[in-house]
Amino acid sequence: MVHLEPTGTGAQALIALVLAALFEAQLTDERRRIKTCRNPRCQVAFYDRSRNNSGVRHSGRVCGRPTNLRAHRARPRQLD
Repeated sequence: MVHLEPTGTGAQALIALVLAALFEAQLTDERRRIKTCRNPRCQVAFYDRSRNNSGVRHSGRVCGRPTNLRAHRARPRQLD
């Protein structure tokens, strides 16, 4: 197996570490768990730890609640 060891300092070292982690994730098929939040106002990258790989938001509190609330308010009310 290939193992990358980034060198350097500052921003270049950080970028190298991120790219090395993505490369290793691709080799081990963990790349499918690295996603971006579906909230259009957020777009944060996160690692999906859900059992069936179904996570769509990085945080249910931060992005889930406002999205669900907007969807709820957009639905037409039904009269009983």
